[in-house]
Amino acid sequence: MTSTTPFVTPLFTPPSSCSSEYNVAWFKRFDLVLNALDNRQARCHVNRMCLAADVPLVESGSAGYLGQVTVIKKGLTECYECQPKPHQKTFPGCTIRNTPSEPIHCIVWAKHLFK
Repeated sequence: MTSTTPFVTPLFTPPSSCSSEYNVAWFKRFDLVLNALDNRQARCHVNRMCLAADVPLVESGSAGYLGQVTVIKKGLTECYECQPKPHQKTFPGCTIRNTPSEPIHCIVWAKHLFK
């Protein structure tokens, strides 16, 4: 990426993007944030921090074969949490097997094991 866009310095963060280390001051260091998180809690945190830091956010995600990308800019576009999200009825297998972060993930995995 840096050979085609030398003015861009990518920074990859560890999976715990909700850590207090990633506060408003941390997000203010950037001109733009590109987001590809796998859980709503982390997405909401990054959304709030980018809004507070007045940094544009490119929020992206996928569910199965469906994908979406949304640009979020304070005062210009709707934020990630401005529209209620439907409650999830199915969960990606990789989340259930590798990174269960909610009790429902464990319940779904247990049901899968006992079928």
